[in-house]
Amino acid sequence: MDDEVKSDPPVVILARPQMGENIGAAARAMMNCGLADLRLVAPRDGWPNAAALPMAAGGKSIIENATVFDTVAAAAHDITFLAATSARRRDLSIQSANPRTAAEMIATKASTGKAALLFGPEASGLDNDEVVLADVLVTASLNPAYPSLNLAQGVLVMAWEWRMAALAVGTAPASPLETAGSDGLATVAERDYFFKRLETALDDGGFFTAPDMMATVKRNIRALYTRAALSKQELSTLHGVVQALTSKRKN
Repeated sequence: MDDEVKSDPPVVILARPQMGENIGAAARAMMNCGLADLRLVAPRDGWPNAAALPMAAGGKSIIENATVFDTVAAAAHDITFLAATSARRRDLSIQSANPRTAAEMIATKASTGKAALLFGPEASGLDNDEVVLADVLVTASLNPAYPSLNLAQGVLVMAWEWRMAALAVGTAPASPLETAGSDGLATVAERDYFFKRLETALDDGGFFTAPDMMATVKRNIRALYTRAALSKQELSTLHGVVQALTSKRKN
C-alpha cells in the first residue's frame, strides 16, 4: 500500500486553546497524519507552554515551530479555504459538511490555495463571529447526548479524514473550489478586511437601523460573500464598488 500523500496538508488553527496538554496532544495527532503547521490564537496560558511538550511526543517539532496570533483572521492570513469545526450546528447561512466531505473538499482543492482546520477552545468552542469567517462548518454525527470531543480528538478525526481523502485524491471528485479565477481565491484575511470596510461603509450610511440585530446582520452579510468563494480579482472589484459608493456619498 502506498501511503505517500501528494497534496499539501492543511494548517491547524487552535482558537483560544486553554490547556497546554491539549495543545501537545493535538500536535501529536497532527504528526500521526502528516500535518505540520500549527497556529495558536490567543492561548489562555500564554506561549510557549511547558505542559505541551510531554504530550506532543513525536510531535515535538510541531510545538517548537507553532506560531501565535491575536485573532483567527490574522492566523488565517494566507488561507483561502477555512473549515471551522463545531459540536453543534449554528443558525448561520454557511455551508455545512461532515468531516469526510470537508476533508475531500480540502484534499481536492488542487492549486487554488492553502486550507486550514479551525478548532475552538475546550470549554465553549468557536463563537459565531469566528465560525462566519469559514467557508464550511464541520460537524460530526456523534452521540446526540454527548457530541463534544476533546480538542486533540477533534484534531485527530479531521487530520485522519484529510489523510484518507488525500491518499485517494486520484479518484476523488473535482472540487468546486477549482473553478476559482486564475488569480486564485481571496484569503481569509483579505476577506475579513473587505468585510470590515463594507460594514463601516454600511454603518456610516445608516444601514444598520436595529442595533439589537446589527451583529446578526453583519454575520449574514459575511456568510453571503463567503459562500461565493471570491477570487482576489472579484474582491478587488468589490473594493472598487465600495470606494465608488462612499466617494459619491462624501461629495
